[in-house]
Amino acid sequence: MATTKKEDDQNAALLYCIPAILATLAFSLYHFSKLKKHYLAGANARRVFDIGAQGAELAASGFFGLACYMVGVWLYWLTPLSLVVTLPLGVFLLNWAGKAQAYAFLGVIVDYDQGLVFFPPNTESLDIVDRLMVIPMIKQMTSMDSVPLASIERITRQAGKRVLLHGEFGSRHITFTDKLKRDECLHLLMAGNSRRRTLMQELE
Repeated sequence: MATTKKEDDQNAALLYCIPAILATLAFSLYHFSKLKKHYLAGANARRVFDIGAQGAELAASGFFGLACYMVGVWLYWLTPLSLVVTLPLGVFLLNWAGKAQAYAFLGVIVDYDQGLVFFPPNTESLDIVDRLMVIPMIKQMTSMDSVPLASIERITRQAGKRVLLHGEFGSRHITFTDKLKRDECLHLLMAGNSRRRTLMQELE
């Protein structure tokens, strides 16, 4: 009897999760469609996506949205009046989670028409105050960093499937989990520009 009740509770929890998952997916597809029009509209824009590298952001944003949704469901169980606050807040948070997933799914984009390379922001750019405030870290999940291709003076292919960009802008890194994707990105960065760049390689 106790086992049956436990299974019923688990099934009920799963049923409550389904609307949140579907809503997040819908928001994610919507935002990704907008991002494609913005970043991939040009005929000479190339995209490199590595599911392993962006998987952490996809999972984190999805878990955050789902957790907030379940808190809203729990509050509704306590008092139905909380729906006045939790419903709009829940929609806002699920929309944010979908947007964060769309940015993560975008990956790295090399746009030769604009002369820019777009990639997920480096968390190393955040100082200790930013990390404690949390909000700058959250904002990074719904933004892209960019570097002019013409400003890249040196590219380092680092062990661990990481690409480091050096130039007037300082240094940035793009992390991959697949060497094939890393080398694909390197090829796009080295091609399509008359400026000669130095490719340095560290030990694999």
